[in-house]
Amino acid sequence: MKFCAIASGSSGNCQYIETNEKKILIDAGLSGKAIEENLRAVGVDPSELDGIFVTHEHSDHVKGVGILARRYGLDVFANESTWMAMAKTIKRVDDHKRHVFQTQQPFSYGDMDIVPMGLFHDAAEGTGYVIRSGGKKLSVLTDTGWVNTSMLEKMSGSDLYYIESNHDAEMLQTGPYPRILKDRIASTRGHLSNEHCGELLTGLLEKRGEYVVLAHLSEENNRPLLAARATREILAEHAIYEGRDFILEVAKAKAPSRFIEL
Repeated sequence: MKFCAIASGSSGNCQYIETNEKKILIDAGLSGKAIEENLRAVGVDPSELDGIFVTHEHSDHVKGVGILARRYGLDVFANESTWMAMAKTIKRVDDHKRHVFQTQQPFSYGDMDIVPMGLFHDAAEGTGYVIRSGGKKLSVLTDTGWVNTSMLEKMSGSDLYYIESNHDAEMLQTGPYPRILKDRIASTRGHLSNEHCGELLTGLLEKRGEYVVLAHLSEENNRPLLAARATREILAEHAIYEGRDFILEVAKAKAPSRFIEL
């Protein structure tokens, strides 16, 4: 499998995954034009895409879904609640390209085996994805304020973790957001902080050179250096060290990150 974060953050989210048989996006939260430009920048022809898998209906995840689906005839996958919630944003998708899955129920798409995980977020029915193909496994987990045992079990053993490190707790509390928004972000229906992300990884990493890509960083309440430092320090406290035991990346907000081949 190949993976690339096309964009990641409050201004838009999109990830690219390629296997021997399929080329997909997880979310398309920028304009269609911006996603096309970012894909071409990493050598991917948008016309070769097969499908889009949607995590939830917020605009920073679905803004470009409809236009890309119609322009390239893409399959679109989401649970029923998300389809209903995003209908006004994405508009028309041909019936034969509209695919509805049940959260928690595994399914296949080409040579991909996919497990959609339920999330804890203020969305209709947010979904993370665990994908296996060619003997490799990756997990995509953003937009959740909590991670339970079931989610950990599904993600365990991944070769790549694309995981939310949304905010620095101190920056959030002392920043410009109104109290109601601060409370929402910090809640169990909001987003994972840098510290939560690091703590989560201590229970997932097996010291076998897994990739960790920190994702969905807030432009107002975080900085890439802060997120990376928090992860390194928390994991080092558990004798898990960058370089020796895992490889750390931070996804860029508006530009694609480097390709990772598993």
